[in-house]
Amino acid sequence: MPSLSASGLLDALAGALSQIKREDGLTYADLGAALGRSEDQAAKYCEGTATMDAITLARGKRAWGSRFTGPYDRLCQGIIAEAQEDLACMTRVSKVLHAVASALENDGVLDAAFAVEHRSDLENAADAIAAVLRKAGPKAA
Repeated sequence: MPSLSASGLLDALAGALSQIKREDGLTYADLGAALGRSEDQAAKYCEGTATMDAITLARGKRAWGSRFTGPYDRLCQGIIAEAQEDLACMTRVSKVLHAVASALENDGVLDAAFAVEHRSDLENAADAIAAVLRKAGPKAA
C-alpha cells in the first residue's frame, strides 16, 4: 500500500495543476483566479512548494474536477484500502480468539479436532497477522 506523505500529496496536486496549465494554455494568473489565490501562490502550487487549504482544493475541484484531484484521490484511496485491510485483520484474529476462548471454556484443550474444525479461520488469522508483520519489513538477524 502507498504511504500518505505530505510530499506525495503536494507532488500529486502540483503535477495535476501543472498539466492543466499546460494543456489548457493557462497562465499562473489564470490558475490563481480559479483558485482564489495570487499568481505567485498559483506558481508555488505548481512547483509543489506550497500547501493548499481545503477551500482552495475545493475551488480547484470545482474548476477542473478529477483532472485536478484524481492523483490526490488515488493516494487517499490507497490509505483507505489499507485501513480496511487492517480492520479485516482485527475481525479475523478476533474470530479465532473467540473460538479459542470457547474451546478452552468448554473442555480446556485445543486439540486436533479444534484445529480441523477451525482450520480456515486459523489460516485467515495467520495470513492477516503475516500481512501486518510485512509492514515492519524483514526481520532483523
